[in-house]
Amino acid sequence: MRSIPKLSFWRMAGVATAAALFVAACGGTSAPKTVSGGVVTFAEGPNAPPSYILPLASGSYFSVTNLSDFSQIMYPPLYWFGNAGEPVLNKSLSIANPPVFSNNNTVVNITLKHWLWSNGTPITSRDVIFWLNLLSAATDPNSPTVGTSTAPGPGWGAAVSGAFPANVISYTAVGQYGLKMTLNSSYNPTWFLYNELSQITPLPQASWDKLTAAGTVGNYDAQAEARSAVPGTTPVQYQPTNPGTGTTGALGVAQFLNLQAQDLTTYQTNPLWQVASGPFVLNQYTTSGFVKMVPNKNYSGSPKPTISAFEELPFTSDTAEYNDLHNGSLTIGYIPPQDLPQKAQLEKQQNYSFAPWNDFGFVYFPYNLTNPTAGPIFKQLYFRQAFQSLVNQPQYITHFLGGYGTIDNGPVPTYPAKNPDESSLESTGQVYPYSPSKAVSLLKDNGWTVNPGGTSVCKKAGSAAGDCGTGVAAGAAANFTLLYESGSTPLTNEMEALQSTLKSVAGIDLTLSTAPFGQVISTAFGGCTPTSPCTNWQLANWGGGWVYSPDYLPTGGELFSTGASSNPGYYNSSTADSLITATHTAATAAAETAALFKYENYIAQQLPVVYMPNQPYQLTIYKSNLNGLVPQGVYDEVYPQFYSFKG
Repeated sequence: MRSIPKLSFWRMAGVATAAALFVAACGGTSAPKTVSGGVVTFAEGPNAPPSYILPLASGSYFSVTNLSDFSQIMYPPLYWFGNAGEPVLNKSLSIANPPVFSNNNTVVNITLKHWLWSNGTPITSRDVIFWLNLLSAATDPNSPTVGTSTAPGPGWGAAVSGAFPANVISYTAVGQYGLKMTLNSSYNPTWFLYNELSQITPLPQASWDKLTAAGTVGNYDAQAEARSAVPGTTPVQYQPTNPGTGTTGALGVAQFLNLQAQDLTTYQTNPLWQVASGPFVLNQYTTSGFVKMVPNKNYSGSPKPTISAFEELPFTSDTAEYNDLHNGSLTIGYIPPQDLPQKAQLEKQQNYSFAPWNDFGFVYFPYNLTNPTAGPIFKQLYFRQAFQSLVNQPQYITHFLGGYGTIDNGPVPTYPAKNPDESSLESTGQVYPYSPSKAVSLLKDNGWTVNPGGTSVCKKAGSAAGDCGTGVAAGAAANFTLLYESGSTPLTNEMEALQSTLKSVAGIDLTLSTAPFGQVISTAFGGCTPTSPCTNWQLANWGGGWVYSPDYLPTGGELFSTGASSNPGYYNSSTADSLITATHTAATAAAETAALFKYENYIAQQLPVVYMPNQPYQLTIYKSNLNGLVPQGVYDEVYPQFYSFKG
């Protein structure tokens, strides 16, 4: 972490702690003997196969499944985060050395290590600028295609209005391996590294800078000047050429790569995807979700892979995955909570070990505040308070999650334990505990006729105290739809329990429907805005909430800033925006912590989303002769280059 300011003591101590854990994980000088070769199989989530290989992913593809567990194995980011289970910068796995800030933290200098692409060519500053040019074009608000559900360009799931890359005035190569950025203001260096520079992924410009599959490689991305070179001036925004008939420049390249990434049938044969920088390259891919990766012989990082292949296997349900565990055919899988009573049998009969995979995230699902029917009701704080008061988190943890879970009070993770980034409001007690009486009282006190077992309706329209609230019409019914991920028994149990409680206690009707994971997130992240509202969903639950990646500090910009790409329900609060901004510019660690606490307390109390119990990413169960898996990635990232089998 060098000498840049730290968000908290926990982050300051994290690197040293992680180093100690890494030594312990590897066994120090008494590490067990290993053998080279062997295939490691990895179970994908139910109905959640990877479906997008390009690291520059829109909100519809912006998931752990596509990024952390798939594309980043082949295309790691410039800065890697996660070190032996700790949420810190991993300098050894980063493609660049830690950044150097100067001029009151308005200038950033980056020096690349001399790594290679899989084809033997060097990874240079040109490859970083290629990413920045594509990112600038894909997130340019002046482009008529960016931000729409039908955009031919990829967009960017981490986009926040006014943030990266818009807060970079200029970026310039300094020789073959250097890069200089000039920022539009002074930012907290820790935040800028963890949440802004963390978004960069070098891409092979000499192989990917094309407009068509049959076309030649050029410098098309450089045809669009995305940033002014003069500090303090308005950035030059990219305008595509001949909209609707053909696009050139950086946006044209981004569109071409996006279309290639959407063609799953060609993943195995497309030469684009054979040029990689990570420890593995793609060898096989099927549209059902089977993935086989083999070691990249030119991988510049350490350690080098020793297994012969890493395979990801698709499953339609957690029951189907458990059947493969039961017959011992998976190297790394997950035991569904309902099958935890069989854990000892699996460990004994199939030589498995157990390790819950905890991550730095929180679990929730969003309201669609743009929906013309449900949105006006969801915008009322009292209604969100009533809804949250009927989420029985302790019951869900005990009965549906096998006891593996913690109460979720807000946006800052409860893991690691005693996380100093978590305010006392979040860490002490429950902000909105389960309380049927409170839920009913809130509705009655705000103009609703509550019909337990039936359907509650707004009786007193209006915006005065005691009324249903602005935009809620007299006679409006508490009748909503909720789309959730199929294939997960615990999630189904939670949603059906919630449905029953809402109906029986408060007369809130919830019509449930299911779809595969990818369909749920593509529906929810369809670009809902007040001027272009989404009418095809009201509540959506993809079953996992959010892990803080690539925004590794939990300051909330990507989630709750107005118009952010990963703010699917379009939560909009000027207060939240101001509190989030304050976390970006705090000059000291103490000021940063104070700003973070104010932000998270506000979000915990305002309930922009429905908080569900925090739980492990999965309850991992793995072959006992596998080395290098534990500790597991705190950002849900995987490290197959560390895997080996005991001799």
